[in-house]
Amino acid sequence: MPSGGNIFLSGDSYLRVGCDHLKNMRTLNGWRPTLGQVFLASFFGLTFLLGGLLFVVLESSKETISESSRRLRDQASEVVAGKVTQFLSGAPAVERQFQASVQSGLLNPRNPAELERELLLLLAANPGVGELSFTFADIVGYDDEGNILLANHPRGQVSTVRGQNEGEIWSQQVAEENGGFREHWRANGAKGSGENEKEAVVPDPTTHPTFSTPASKAYDGEILWSDLHWSQIDAGLPESKRRVEVSVQQSIRDISGHFAGVLRVGLLAKEIEAAVGAPAGLGDAHEVFLCDPRGRLITRGVSSDLIREDDGDLRVPETVVPNELKEALRRVSSTNLTAERMFESGRLSLNGREYLTTFRMLPDTQDWIIGILVPESFYLGSLVEMRNRFLLICLAIMALILGMGALVLRAVQGANAQIVRESMKMNALEFAPAVAASPFRDVGEVLESLEKAKAGMRAMGKYAPLDLVRRLYHEKRDPVLGGETVEIAILFSDIKDFTTISEKLLADQLALALGRYLEAMGKIIQNETGGMIDKFIGDAIMALWNVPERLEGFAARACEAAIRCRDVGTQTGMTPAFVTRFGLHSGKAVVGHFGSPDRMNYTAIGDAVNLASRLEGLNKIYGTTIIASAHIRAEAGKTFEFRHLDRVAVKGKSEAIDIYELLGKTGDGGRTAVHDEYERAFCEYSEGKFEAAIKRLESLSDDAPSALLHERCVGYLQSPPADWNGVFRLFRK
Repeated sequence: MPSGGNIFLSGDSYLRVGCDHLKNMRTLNGWRPTLGQVFLASFFGLTFLLGGLLFVVLESSKETISESSRRLRDQASEVVAGKVTQFLSGAPAVERQFQASVQSGLLNPRNPAELERELLLLLAANPGVGELSFTFADIVGYDDEGNILLANHPRGQVSTVRGQNEGEIWSQQVAEENGGFREHWRANGAKGSGENEKEAVVPDPTTHPTFSTPASKAYDGEILWSDLHWSQIDAGLPESKRRVEVSVQQSIRDISGHFAGVLRVGLLAKEIEAAVGAPAGLGDAHEVFLCDPRGRLITRGVSSDLIREDDGDLRVPETVVPNELKEALRRVSSTNLTAERMFESGRLSLNGREYLTTFRMLPDTQDWIIGILVPESFYLGSLVEMRNRFLLICLAIMALILGMGALVLRAVQGANAQIVRESMKMNALEFAPAVAASPFRDVGEVLESLEKAKAGMRAMGKYAPLDLVRRLYHEKRDPVLGGETVEIAILFSDIKDFTTISEKLLADQLALALGRYLEAMGKIIQNETGGMIDKFIGDAIMALWNVPERLEGFAARACEAAIRCRDVGTQTGMTPAFVTRFGLHSGKAVVGHFGSPDRMNYTAIGDAVNLASRLEGLNKIYGTTIIASAHIRAEAGKTFEFRHLDRVAVKGKSEAIDIYELLGKTGDGGRTAVHDEYERAFCEYSEGKFEAAIKRLESLSDDAPSALLHERCVGYLQSPPADWNGVFRLFRK
């Protein structure tokens, strides 16, 4: 909105209304509680009582739920233990089946072809089995420690093993050759293995602990379980590709009761992983795992877990185990589970969170233990749901009791907040209109008073710059007559032939076109370049820069405004278009409040203002749009292009000044060869070389300043001026 320079002293009282009201409100609020504080105190008191009641209900239910959860975990651990036991029982069953075939005479343990065929059948019939190996030799007796003594011949091994690829089965035969042992592998139904046969030199298979231990006198005929270990069949592979298995070994006797060899049944550990998992209906929150009595993790049903050696055994390293599971594993060594006491439940705390634990010993293994870990919050879900329902009921009761109070409080607080908000806006000199509505009559009257004060301030803002009002407000002083000398930039503008244009338009058309024109001019001057419109004089404008607030580069800002405002007249949509002429000057002027004590203007006076006005009028003589003084040209720097137009002494001034035409911003193409040629001719003119200037100017007849200078040179050539000093004197505005 364009601003003028008028200030009405009575308007200042509107500003004080909001500030004094806000100060009084803060004083009262500092000494006594607000309605909101009383309401919140009552609300939290009731909440505390209801919370206590809820706590009693929760605690009475907690024990029952904990007991139910213990039974559920007990049942789940029993199910998992059954699955693992069932899987592990497959190995002894294979041992018994093989033993029966040998002792019945259906299988010759010294015939590699028969052994291979039998082992292939057993491997195909037992999907959980990864390897079957029969190592054979002839016994000659036992040493003093009960270790088996073997004859040198025959010795060998026949194995069948599942390959690395799906559906791939390999057969292996290890036989004596040239005083050593050589293994021969052959693929049976291999899929993508890359080769079907391979051979290698290997150690004596009877020296491996899986043969020598079950073949000893102490363990003859017994089923021996191993812990997790790398598959012997994968011994030649890198560790990342080797499989982990649990094996069962047993010595086998032939139909005559003599020692025939040892059968090793290997179960793949990945099948144990599949068996260790939360049973259906238990929920994903349960962590089911298998560990040893030392608290080392065997598996938690995750095939991606790494396996590393730990004190001779293969275990999941602690670095990949979650913190809560680590804590549960630490508790395993203190459970003291026995064959009589195979089940134990407990709880642990970690990082402020409670967990429930269950441990169950797994029989017929290396004392392995099934563990279950679950957050306590999982079982308290129903209790929390009950608590929430109870809270909802209580809240509904509270809402009924306190509903009316809350509605009244909300209305009062809303009205109070609206008063404070509008008062703060006035305190910040923001006077945008707002809806002054309230269910309370007295509050509505206060808001209505504030709106009236804001309307008065908005009206005042149309006559006085708001920056000036803000400065007076923050300095806490009233405007008084007087001024100060300030370096400012002044712009005068005027529409060319405005009288003629106004005669051709209807009054409404003229008012609409002029209003749009002045609005666009005001936006550029005030909002976009930081200037202050001092006054509107009909279609003319007087604008100032560097007041009331100081600005960097104020001369350049004035030039920017003149260039941009030059095109405003052609954008109004009226016919004919407005062509605007401008005068620009910068210099010292007296700026302040002028007028009478009860009515004054904030404006600038002095020679600088008069000169800017004179420069605007010179456009009529030179046929130009923007004429600027040498001061403007010097202060605007190299950002803008100027043409040295003339050296003149304006009416009422004896001192000559240089005047320039503002062409545009540097680099915008505003300066052309015509302007350069004109300045050369002007130099010749200034030196009194009128003939040379005339000759140069003859080709520039389409340029209005050139035509004017040409006419002047012709006149001087015919009647040479006395005491020529290059100054052209003007005797009219």
